[in-house]
Amino acid sequence: MLEQLRRSTKSGFSYILVGLLIVVFAVFFGAPADGCRASGGRTLMANAGGTDIYTDDVNIVYNRVFGGQRQGDEDQFLRQQAMSLRMVVLTYLLADKARMAGLRVDDNEFREYILDPNRNMEFRFAYGRSGDFDGPFYKAYVQNHLRVSIPKYESFKREELLARKFMALVDMQVNVTPQEIEEFNALRNTEVNLEFVRFSAQSLKDFIEVTDEDVQAFVAKSGDDITKNYEANRSKYEEAEQVLIRRIFIVKPEEAGALDAAKKRFEDAKRRVTEEKESFADVAGELTEDYAKERQGLMDWSTLENLDQNIAAALQGADVGSVKEVDTDFAFMLVKLEDRKDAKKTPIEDVREDIARTLIQERKVESISSELAQKLHEKAKTTGSLKEALEAFQPAPVEEGAEEDGEQLAASPWSTVQVASTGMFSLEGQDMSAMFGAQFPGLQLGRSPWDRIPEIGKSAELATAAFKLTEAAPLAQKVYDVNGAKVVARLKERKDPAPEISATDRLALAGEARQAKASTLLGGSASLLVVPAEDYGPWVEGLFKQALKDGSIRLHDRTSSTAARVRQMAEPAALEVSLGEPG
Repeated sequence: MLEQLRRSTKSGFSYILVGLLIVVFAVFFGAPADGCRASGGRTLMANAGGTDIYTDDVNIVYNRVFGGQRQGDEDQFLRQQAMSLRMVVLTYLLADKARMAGLRVDDNEFREYILDPNRNMEFRFAYGRSGDFDGPFYKAYVQNHLRVSIPKYESFKREELLARKFMALVDMQVNVTPQEIEEFNALRNTEVNLEFVRFSAQSLKDFIEVTDEDVQAFVAKSGDDITKNYEANRSKYEEAEQVLIRRIFIVKPEEAGALDAAKKRFEDAKRRVTEEKESFADVAGELTEDYAKERQGLMDWSTLENLDQNIAAALQGADVGSVKEVDTDFAFMLVKLEDRKDAKKTPIEDVREDIARTLIQERKVESISSELAQKLHEKAKTTGSLKEALEAFQPAPVEEGAEEDGEQLAASPWSTVQVASTGMFSLEGQDMSAMFGAQFPGLQLGRSPWDRIPEIGKSAELATAAFKLTEAAPLAQKVYDVNGAKVVARLKERKDPAPEISATDRLALAGEARQAKASTLLGGSASLLVVPAEDYGPWVEGLFKQALKDGSIRLHDRTSSTAARVRQMAEPAALEVSLGEPG
């Protein structure tokens, strides 16, 4: 493949440039981090669709996206590695499903794919959208920046193209029925405008008085509530142990000769620090190969759990000033513990009264806001207007000169609220799971923004009730709790769709409904082959979790911290579906 591409782009000048490319990469791309390299060569990290995935497979993604841009602590570094591995694993999984569906990639379409800057991310990264392909540059980029061989790279790109073809096949299967078009039209073109009054804790707390006697009585009677609140908010009262470290970081290359040279540099650094007693900072500033070089290897303060666990284990029980040797999959390290902040915990005895005061205030605000909202709701039933109902409770305006005479009426909580409106809004996006459940039974598509009401907030209950209101019965049947506030709502305006959909509108709605359906189903899968991520949408995440269960994906998390992190990413996922593959 390379030879074919090279013949179509070969020039004498290009070959002269090859000798300079390593310098170019160092300047423009930075040295690749080789974050997935293992000591002694390739390490098996996972298996997907029957294909073993090694450290160098992951470098294709890692070095394109993160190489030369290493920032953050060890936890961030491990997260980048894990997202890259996850992207590679999913690519192989989808490619295997493509083969099962009868899809193939021939040499001509593969060549077109490699040369397409709109689809081949490495091409775009190296040349830009309008750059001309250059065979020698292509070879140097793959070998010197991505740090893989040409055959390995092209093998992966074939899998990537197969995965793209499979996702396109799934997208083609998404369609909409006439009934779904009617429902989509109703969701889009039924609009309401609500007027409402909100009673919030923020506006009412100034009218709440909590005395010392109240606090003492609450402490005596409600000790369990105080303890529960303390436990639920433990993070407010505890600070984990933190460490400040300085390190000498020597990258482990893949090639045996280069690995030996890296080991020699590390041993030299260790000798200078431990035997010759040179300044650790000076040696780190000279030899370390990570992003902290300009700071002489000094890292930011960090908790042990946010460090690479190999470093964290080495520092357990270590004294300040001690130097530890750490060996990981990707580097030789010397780590010096510069300082330590002990863990802190504020005992409940020190905050018991503060918690009691907060709980009393919260309960009093809850009580008064509920009382005011219920009064307003009942009044609105008789006045037929929220504005008139509210005016019936608000204090009369202070007459001119009354303030000077000291006759101003006492402030009232009613004066803190007013009637507002949402503006017209629709339920477009509501209940996509129900609309499309016939084609994808059991698939939970999650909530879309339909239940976030303008100016009010997120409330599925109120959003649903709002579209049942009519001119004959405009007042919502009850007071709603939205984000901790009490809301009284009334229909101000309603717009219903036309009884008949024109042929032109029906065609447009069908296209938009299909696009919305595909977007909801496939989610972020379009970015799967572009950017490493922790979530690619319900369809891909469903496949991923199912593959972990049935063994289509196997993570070697006992020998690879990166694979272990990928498994951790999968554990919180709530989606448990088995989506049938296209035949």
